[in-house]
Amino acid sequence: MPKRLQIKEVEKVKTEIQNYFAVNEDARFVRRLDVIALICDGHALSYVARLFGINSTTVQRWIHRLNESGFQGLRDTPGRGRRSQLNDDDRLRLKSNLEKSPKDLGYDQARWDGKLLSHHLKVKYGVQLKVRQCQNLFKQLGFSLQRPRKMPVGADPEKQDTFKKNSR
Repeated sequence: MPKRLQIKEVEKVKTEIQNYFAVNEDARFVRRLDVIALICDGHALSYVARLFGINSTTVQRWIHRLNESGFQGLRDTPGRGRRSQLNDDDRLRLKSNLEKSPKDLGYDQARWDGKLLSHHLKVKYGVQLKVRQCQNLFKQLGFSLQRPRKMPVGADPEKQDTFKKNSR
């Protein structure tokens, strides 16, 4: 009997797939077509929603959009979703701020994080965003999370350098 084929790191793969659907409009459109095709084949809406991990109300909305506007109704339309609280000029200014060290702007921290960005937006721009929204904003502006390397308390830098040189 042949070995059953398995995917390595299933949870990681599932997360990557979800992330792909989150940023790729064509993938979302094809997924909606798959959902509609299964419903056309007679599968129950609730079954198909569970199968794809989608809320059944969302599937119902897709069916209404398909019935009203055809396949074009299944595509994302520009302008859907909440409007940004930052205008284009503010985004450019903010990006310029984030390229500097927080210390240059009068903060005690050496690195930007979601909590500091949330505070900065509130103070400088009058915009209130939660930490998670700020973490997403970093990505939208082209920044990635950088974490400092942890150093043991009381570590001797000279001994560390010697160890690094001798360990090769």
